[in-house]
Amino acid sequence: MRWNALGRLYAGVGLSGIGPILVRMSPVDPAATAFWRLALSCIPAAMLAWRSPGMPARDIGLALLAGVMLAADLVLWNASIVRTSVLEATLLVMIYPLLVALLPTLWLRRRPDGRVVGGGLVAFLGIAVLAGARGAAGGDLLGNGMALLAALFYAVCFLISAALCRRQSAATVTFWTLIGAALGALPVALLQDRILPDAPSGWLNLAAQALIAFASQILVAKALRTLDAGFSAIAGYGQPVVATLLAWPILGQVPQTAALVGSVFIIAGIALAGRGDAEPAAPARPGAAEPAR
Repeated sequence: MRWNALGRLYAGVGLSGIGPILVRMSPVDPAATAFWRLALSCIPAAMLAWRSPGMPARDIGLALLAGVMLAADLVLWNASIVRTSVLEATLLVMIYPLLVALLPTLWLRRRPDGRVVGGGLVAFLGIAVLAGARGAAGGDLLGNGMALLAALFYAVCFLISAALCRRQSAATVTFWTLIGAALGALPVALLQDRILPDAPSGWLNLAAQALIAFASQILVAKALRTLDAGFSAIAGYGQPVVATLLAWPILGQVPQTAALVGSVFIIAGIALAGRGDAEPAAPARPGAAEPAR
């Protein structure tokens, strides 16, 4: 069971690494890209959820709220990239796995696993090295604040989704989360200059983003039924590693030595965190995630 869950988790992280490559080639503006990716993802999610058990209204509300927070994360992240340096924005937004590992101690009074937290710190060091390899200039206080808020929103979204997936169908949770995220991203998307693609190839790009995002999310959601949320979030540090490696053959961006060194740290941190999650996570108690949302 655990190995199956690990396979789903790593496959989901690997697929998520393709997303940034397609975003770079997106035919519309960033917020519009986020909206279409989320909205089009609702189509396969609805097809899967149609054959899955439903959820009580209370859990639907939590899933919708998680989706709104996911939308807020995407919008703030895009805005922070414009205002502050890539280095600072990347470092600040990527503290979310550590928040996922540590926040439960505040309301569940559960002692964090030392190896999970230690692995997260090692992986975060790798993120710092990888981000530093890209260079940075011109930090901005407002942009940094946006990146921090984005990290907090995504951490809370992740924790609520993890709790819901342990007591409800992963497909149903994913569907309602995507609905909430699409609705949350729509108002900002409407403020963009380029909302619709100019050519059919643009729609193919957005459809590909949506399918990959949906596949990644449903795989991770299924893994969260078994694996600890803190470790699962830390495994998300592998996304920039995959994106960095794929950018070489697709975009011609040859990774620098520092980027490869950072990737090694990230992989080592994920492996260390995985040793701390040797036992399957206990099913969440009903209402356990409510304070987070």
